[in-house]
Amino acid sequence: MGKPDKIIYKSAMELAGVDAFDSIAVGDSLHHDIKGANAAGIRSVFITGGIHATELGVDSFGEEAALSSVQALASKYDAYPSFVLPSFTW
Repeated sequence: MGKPDKIIYKSAMELAGVDAFDSIAVGDSLHHDIKGANAAGIRSVFITGGIHATELGVDSFGEEAALSSVQALASKYDAYPSFVLPSFTW
């Protein structure tokens, strides 16, 4: 069992000693990361420069995807991020 099953997120919150209100999921997969966060009631950040970059028309690192493209893709996967960022650097 893995993402998008909410048990993964619930287990992580339990281990960290936090609840959904104090959590946020960050990921580049609408189907796995964002949909799982939705199922667990966690806010999420969708990174558009990851695995969906081509579908979103993103050509280079840090380039912003068109909001209409993000909305259409989110609808396709029935996965709705709370926030959208073009990239994430640790």
